[in-house]
Amino acid sequence: MWTLALACAFFISIHVLISGSRLKDQLIDAIGGVAYKILFSLLSLGGFFWMVSAFFAARNDAYNHHFWEAPFILKTIAFVFNFIGLMLLIVGALSPSPTNLKGAKKWPDEPVSGIIRISRHPVLAGIALLSATHLVCNGNLAAWVFFGTLLALSLLGANSIDRKREAVFGDAYASVMRRTSIVPFLAIFQGRVAFEPAELGVLRVMVATSAFTVLVVLHELLFFRPAL
Repeated sequence: MWTLALACAFFISIHVLISGSRLKDQLIDAIGGVAYKILFSLLSLGGFFWMVSAFFAARNDAYNHHFWEAPFILKTIAFVFNFIGLMLLIVGALSPSPTNLKGAKKWPDEPVSGIIRISRHPVLAGIALLSATHLVCNGNLAAWVFFGTLLALSLLGANSIDRKREAVFGDAYASVMRRTSIVPFLAIFQGRVAFEPAELGVLRVMVATSAFTVLVVLHELLFFRPAL
């Protein structure tokens, strides 16, 4: 459990204390933008794989206290939300967006379209939703530490990106924030933007649906627990 706690602390620290602070600009000035991206990517990947391996090891740890077992109805509800979360993550990763890495360099022609109508941070919203459902359905300390870290980092990351984009793009990004929401579907329910399912892209939706199906079928093989 201590290894998992250290891995999670490391992963969230490099994002909050480096990527989310002025230290990022200082490092870029010192070693250059390309070197920074390579270094931070290696730290992030290494930290994430450390978290994953520590999580699997901690599941059999004596300190991994089990607090409760989720009822089947809750797992069924979570199953539906997991589909939505993975859809947000994959469709968001495959769509043009003012909040992704490309959006930091080149402003999209249509900043509020497709998946951005649902959430302006679809990838992070998807990770947050997946983390929340797994946190609720796994009543043990290791799962709470692991998925709680991912949930917290997703929420912090969305707000951090908003601040950075608004500082760079000014009123253009402020307009995007007024018309969209971080919470999926909130801006649509509030009438700030219309829902246009056709803009999501058939191929993107098919890729996300296929990925979800594969994960459901192989869930027990990959993660040692059935999907339901």
